[in-house]
Amino acid sequence: MNDLFIGEMLVRRGCLSEERLQEIVVQQKEKGGRLMEQLLTAKAVDEPTLLRNLAAELDLEYREKIDISGVSPDLMSSIPITFAKQFKVIPLRVEEGKAVVATASPLDTFALDDVRNLLGRDLILTVTPSDEVLTTINAVYERQAEGDELHTEKDEFEDEQVDLIDIADEAPIIRWVNSLFFQAVKERASDIHIEPGEREVIVRYRIDGVLYETKKANKGNLASIVSRVKIMAGLNIAEKRLPQDGRIGLKIAGKNIDVRVSTIPTSQGERVVMRLLDKTTILLDLSELGFARDHMELIGSFISRPHGIILVTGPTGSGKTTTLYSCLSKINTPDKNILTVEDPVEYDIKGVSQMPVNPKINLSFATGLRAFLRQDPDVIMVGEIRDRETAEIAIHASLTGHLVMSTIHTNDAPGAVTRLVEMDIEPFLVASSLLVVMAQRLVRVVCPHCREKFDPTPEQLEDLGLTLEQRAARFHRVKEAVYRTKANTDHLWDPAFKPTFYRAIGCEKCLQTGYIGRTGIYELLVVDDKVRTHILRNSDSNTIKREGVDAGMVSLREDGARKVLTGVSTIEEVLRVTQEDIM
Repeated sequence: MNDLFIGEMLVRRGCLSEERLQEIVVQQKEKGGRLMEQLLTAKAVDEPTLLRNLAAELDLEYREKIDISGVSPDLMSSIPITFAKQFKVIPLRVEEGKAVVATASPLDTFALDDVRNLLGRDLILTVTPSDEVLTTINAVYERQAEGDELHTEKDEFEDEQVDLIDIADEAPIIRWVNSLFFQAVKERASDIHIEPGEREVIVRYRIDGVLYETKKANKGNLASIVSRVKIMAGLNIAEKRLPQDGRIGLKIAGKNIDVRVSTIPTSQGERVVMRLLDKTTILLDLSELGFARDHMELIGSFISRPHGIILVTGPTGSGKTTTLYSCLSKINTPDKNILTVEDPVEYDIKGVSQMPVNPKINLSFATGLRAFLRQDPDVIMVGEIRDRETAEIAIHASLTGHLVMSTIHTNDAPGAVTRLVEMDIEPFLVASSLLVVMAQRLVRVVCPHCREKFDPTPEQLEDLGLTLEQRAARFHRVKEAVYRTKANTDHLWDPAFKPTFYRAIGCEKCLQTGYIGRTGIYELLVVDDKVRTHILRNSDSNTIKREGVDAGMVSLREDGARKVLTGVSTIEEVLRVTQEDIM
């Protein structure tokens, strides 16, 4: 009944065509589940649009945001938090003897009947998107947890013999550590840093690649905090002198979060860094990673090759693994046998056999790669080429008819070529096996809600290569490129083009940072005959780069400039993550 009602309502209100609805209905019958879930998964309609129209149809109030200060803690305590999250419902306040309740599922009458019984009151419903409901639930829980702040007297800094089991069982510590995870997920943090200072513990979150200080605790609570994290990660709480690594599996706001934990001893106490991986995140399509059309066409042609090596290079946290996963997903078909060896396996890809390395039993990249050659593979992904042995086996695999994808740590694409030679790999092997090297960085996307137009200074334009003279030179060069495909961004370099420049301001939606999310900038070095000649001559990376640029290669800074010219990012952001092109 609900499914039929929602489908007809969306068609009648012009939010969905009858043909598209029938397509979704067919998918629903094949996969099962609710029509509403299928509509959202297929992106046939977004949740705010669906709920806004549903609220109007039911004559209910639609509320996009919830004011947390207006949520009654007493009323909230009557609803189990697991129940509230599962059914996406939260009681707000009492009006005229009735409970005002926000819900993302106004047609779930059974759950609403349970809420009515739990509260002992009739309900006044308001319709709110599920993300806002879950965020409010977590915020209310976090606010209650923060009532137990971690304080000690200023003089209590001496090391005292405390039972570590007792430390781990302290409720305030547990709630405080849990609140770190809640807030980190809410603010889209990728890493949590717990850093001991002289008299306090500082917590910083890395959000969109930049660290922000978020919390502090008294130094006397450091041992308790670290012990709690160690217990969660299955580490040795008695060992404080050696670095340790572990993992934590969490479920926060309906998301499965995998946390990688690293602890190291410092002069001020143990330091903890935790990397958060959202296991429920859907792998991005290549078209969603920020590739320009010319780059998309190039990388698409190379990942379809039957053999050779494709390398992705960049610093830690630059999105190399995400790019490789997207490439694998693009070519992942039943007729291909795809194997990966990773450290660790970050996301599961259906139809791909993924093996994590294990140094404790001497299962390295090289060992796994050697074993893969006996598994009749078509495509092999190696997490990273770190040494000569791994590089040699990867090259051997590519020369014997396999497509190999991997990462390597260098600053730019040409540097990866010379790095292989520095590993004592024969230049003729590098030249004959390497197809393309892609360097990448991540730049923050300027917030569309608060970005502000401005006129950059001549110095800023010159630093990014965007003066009229620089754009004219670039425009002429790309027109003369030999292998380069026609891009849809040629006009950006034409001096006649008048771009609009934006700068970051900061608002509530972007947590006052001025940016929301990140996108990639890329540099693709195609190993053609001229580049192969330079490899065989043992030319340096600058010479190889000049050859690539003459053939039409777009450097990292130039691709970043394209993001600025199209209003995706800012000049300051691109200058922050790229270095000046030296030709």
